[in-house]
Amino acid sequence: MSIIGARSTVRAEVGVATENGKSYYNITSFLNRIHIPYVDIILDEISYPKPNRPSASIADYVAKELKLIITTRKERLQVSGKNVVCIEDLGEDIGVAKEKLLSLLYPSKETDWFVVGIDPGERTGMAAFMNQLEVESTVLGSVEDTVLRVAKLIDNAPRIRKVVKIGSGMPMLAEQIARRLDSQYRQKLHIQLVDERGTSTLNSRGHGRIGTRDQRAAKLIAFREGKDYLRPSNQSSTNAFMR
Repeated sequence: MSIIGARSTVRAEVGVATENGKSYYNITSFLNRIHIPYVDIILDEISYPKPNRPSASIADYVAKELKLIITTRKERLQVSGKNVVCIEDLGEDIGVAKEKLLSLLYPSKETDWFVVGIDPGERTGMAAFMNQLEVESTVLGSVEDTVLRVAKLIDNAPRIRKVVKIGSGMPMLAEQIARRLDSQYRQKLHIQLVDERGTSTLNSRGHGRIGTRDQRAAKLIAFREGKDYLRPSNQSSTNAFMR
């Protein structure tokens, strides 16, 4: 059974190029946390060619096998090529950093969606996906926290169609979240209410990496078809988001 949000390949597509021990730890810890395989690249071997020090073999490897190299701002000028990103430019927010990295690794197509699933409750599960790859799954403690986190991920997502799917098991909470997001984004965001029956009783096998029941439910909600959220008639004469 496939895992929601996982990429089937385990081939490393990212190279880590830094001679700074702390930076190397920060980069590799980040990549391990977001489950992106990588290989170590010796900085001198991918630098601009030096007299009597040919580096064609490693350069060819990087060009053919790796989609991206991560280094530091101080070492950026030592790395040739365009597909290079500095760890400092990804920022400290893990979810946002993963969004940026996935955007570079797998450029968006017109048909791609950025999808957020929300399982409202005393502990609200939230799961976000880009290009069907998991960006983040977490548990939030309030409507305010949920709206703020979803908004931050939406604001940093690439310019593709964005949809938020909210489980309707707790109608009042679902309505609060939908209304807040609708008020903030209007036609820029597609909102659906999803029948979440059955999502909270499933075990974790085959439904994502380790996570709480709320997180697993949010992941399943993200991939279920729902009904378009209807704005209250006193807010707008436009009552529905069209597919």
